[in-house]
Amino acid sequence: MPRLLALLLLAAAGCHRFPDDTPVEAYRSLLSAVQRDEDARALALLTERSRSALTARAEELARASGGALHPAPMDLLLADPRPPAATQLSVRSDDGRTAVLAVTSHGSVEEVRLVREAGHWRVVVPALEKSGDG
Repeated sequence: MPRLLALLLLAAAGCHRFPDDTPVEAYRSLLSAVQRDEDARALALLTERSRSALTARAEELARASGGALHPAPMDLLLADPRPPAATQLSVRSDDGRTAVLAVTSHGSVEEVRLVREAGHWRVVVPALEKSGDG
């Protein structure tokens, strides 16, 4: 009985975990989270630098507005830059630490970069990470 219980708990935990074992799974998980308005899940699929920059931007907007605005970090991501929807995904490169996906959407191809952080693939938002160098 304890073994069955352990297997059930493990299966239940797996059901609530989003796949991020490959770059393609991580990107698809991000798109799914955005579609379903699962902000915490979507934020978790971004790199630490992208998450920090989004949070800092939201806090700065709240400060600059004197508290009149309280934007959620994901609201800022969805306003600009929005992650491209995918009709087709392919891996351009993957060295185990960084990966580049070719995302085809509405006839155009964009590249999306991912990095491996703490054993999981995370999506880079270049517009957020540009100014993060200091």
